Amino acid sequence: MPAKKTRVSAPGRKITKKTRAGKRSVRSKKLSKPMRTFAAIIIALAALYYMRRNYGNDITDFANSIGIDFPNAPEKIGTIAAPTAPPAGSATLPGYSEADKIRIYSFNIQIFGASKMKKAKVVDVLVDIISQADVVAVQEVRSTSDDPVQQFMRLLPARYDYVLGPREGRTASKEQYWVIYNTKKLSVVDSATYDDSDDRFQRNPLAVYFRTNDRFDFILIDNHIQPSDAEKEIAALPEVIRYFQRVWNETDALVVGDFNADGTYYNENNLASVFPDSDYQIVITNEYNTTVAESDNTYDRFIITTSSKEDFTGNFGVVYYDAIYDFPSLGIEPKEVSDHFPVWAEFYIDRDTD
Repeated sequence: MPAKKTRVSAPGRKITKKTRAGKRSVRSKKLSKPMRTFAAIIIALAALYYMRRNYGNDITDFANSIGIDFPNAPEKIGTIAAPTAPPAGSATLPGYSEADKIRIYSFNIQIFGASKMKKAKVVDVLVDIISQADVVAVQEVRSTSDDPVQQFMRLLPARYDYVLGPREGRTASKEQYWVIYNTKKLSVVDSATYDDSDDRFQRNPLAVYFRTNDRFDFILIDNHIQPSDAEKEIAALPEVIRYFQRVWNETDALVVGDFNADGTYYNENNLASVFPDSDYQIVITNEYNTTVAESDNTYDRFIITTSSKEDFTGNFGVVYYDAIYDFPSLGIEPKEVSDHFPVWAEFYIDRDTD
């Protein structure tokens, strides 16, 4: 399993590059041929370091960032073994939920695709986090093939299955929603993508209608709000919720995902007017930081309908994995896992009355 920290380390500092102006072109003429060769080698090594630092072990990360996945990506990654999860009650992660409860995560796994799946230590951390949840709503699956999703699922315990939505987006950079769930506790009644006839969403939300092994059944709505259209798309989410409530005749709805509901994209104080407490409960409120970056923003949200409050245990949080895993010993950085932290909330499965 990935190495864990025993305490939180101090946050790292930004590394900046400074360039110095000088008469380099004049001086270079005075260099001997061997020295010029040596300088060329140094420049090449510096360029290689830069590419590996920013794009991983190959250039496919850059290609995936614009919606392209290399066709020669490996079909299998059998050398990566699923790590052993920490025991229940661990101070490092929320731990496994009890038999009468389910724990639901929402996680934007930044640019998930073939390139990320080739980073064994990154995958180990992702498997370790996800294998303790009962449901995980994933955003930003960006691959032209379903192979990375299937490869990842083979690393999870056998109790997990998944729903994968269609590729969504108006541009060449398309994404899929991916919902992973524990078959020992839940089953899928139905799933559907929102029929956005007015073209309000860059990526139409995916809804999955779940039924637990006891009384609690609910609609989970997975979404990734387009930053440049955050105000318009967030304002349309209540209609998405009402639409699926009518389709499945179910009032309990949980809307989760990367809302981009903060920073320069959106005034976070407006969220309460879109989701008033008479009809909803905003579980992940403005006080929480959900971004791995040094900025403090609540991009990711977990919002439930009023009818779901009777099922909500009151337990929720953010998985700050940068303080959980010993990344220096793993040889990777937290931002290689994602630029977002997962958010979660817990629910009873035996108290539903609707």
